[in-house]
Amino acid sequence: MAVQHWESKASGILYRKFQAGESLVDSLESLARADGIRDAIVTSCIGSLSELKLRNLCNYEEGAPEFQRQVINETLELVSAEGYIQPLPNGGIRVHIHIAAARPTGEMIGGHCEEATLLSGAFMYLQVIEQESVS
Repeated sequence: MAVQHWESKASGILYRKFQAGESLVDSLESLARADGIRDAIVTSCIGSLSELKLRNLCNYEEGAPEFQRQVINETLELVSAEGYIQPLPNGGIRVHIHIAAARPTGEMIGGHCEEATLLSGAFMYLQVIEQESVS
């Protein structure tokens, strides 16, 4: 899939429309790398999903977290997503997103998003904190 650049830039806030079939986490990471974004906050994201992979904390004893993974293959309304892009000590970046999604009945599900496949697409606003110049 070809890397697409941000559609508009104003006051450090970027807007991006993701297309149907795109992977939310992978596409955001690819776009951040292409645009030199090292540190940013996902301030708003809405759309629809066909698959959602969650990894939620289910226990935390003596500083040792335990996680439960869940894959949801159904039509979901992406009600909200927030998170961040952060620089890693090795020079890479980390994309971390939490999602709230609704089933057609209105029942809400969500948590830490390992990955999400977009059904009809999504719209995201990103507040950039640190960006390198890209040649």
